[in-house]
Amino acid sequence: MNWPSVFSAFRIADAVQILLLSMAIYVVLRFIRNTRGVGILRGLFTFLIAASVIIGVVGQLVPGGLDVVGYIVSVVAPYFAIIVVILFQEEIRQGVSRFGHSSILRFSNNTAESPTEIAKVATSAKRLANQRIGALIAFERSVSLKPFSEGAVALDLPITSILLETIFFHGGPMHDGGLVVRGKRITAASCVFPLSTNPDIEHGLGTRHRAAIGLSERTDAVVLVVSEETGRISIAAKGILHRDIPQDQLERRMSELLQAPAPEPREEEAPASA
Repeated sequence: MNWPSVFSAFRIADAVQILLLSMAIYVVLRFIRNTRGVGILRGLFTFLIAASVIIGVVGQLVPGGLDVVGYIVSVVAPYFAIIVVILFQEEIRQGVSRFGHSSILRFSNNTAESPTEIAKVATSAKRLANQRIGALIAFERSVSLKPFSEGAVALDLPITSILLETIFFHGGPMHDGGLVVRGKRITAASCVFPLSTNPDIEHGLGTRHRAAIGLSERTDAVVLVVSEETGRISIAAKGILHRDIPQDQLERRMSELLQAPAPEPREEEAPASA
């Protein structure tokens, strides 16, 4: 091989294209590495490699090649993108959502960043935990939670500890649903949040915890959960459930997750009971 001629034919545009493709592949792999899609992608990639090798080897051994198979592959290949979109629709939706609320594109922040509001919620959560009263509170950030508030009780009330405890009090009509906080206001109660379908989540988790994880997987919301069974307090963010947060650290952890970018989704070790 004439190496000088090969390098002379290599253009700057080729290097730029290789770099862009490498970055795109890296971003995709990093995004799905700890999601349900990684198993699907691994199986799909293995199947494509095996199929390509088999077709190539058999095509060399069979006289005349595999013209019919090659034709079928050429016809089906354009529809492969549609198949990928169908298989990875959940991951693609999450990716678009994350891109939309990235710090570069964010023009406003609806997060309840005021230390006063965070302190009020933390105080209420502690009282509810001590009384073994379950609670589910979602803090809306840059991704709107209105789609998850449809059919819920619309509110426009200031955040107060008494109001939060009243909403989640046993026997109340809004006790079992989720609460949405936007900025310094409570905007909806008795909401039904989507449950996480991640198969890696511990089976012992209750509905509130699964709903908290599910909402944090689909949006950038930070969701606080008080377990009715154990009185333990947890916070879900970016698909991660931070379990059993000590009460004396709750306000600080809430501030960190609400004001700072959450970590990349990863599998987190969790205790056995919700």
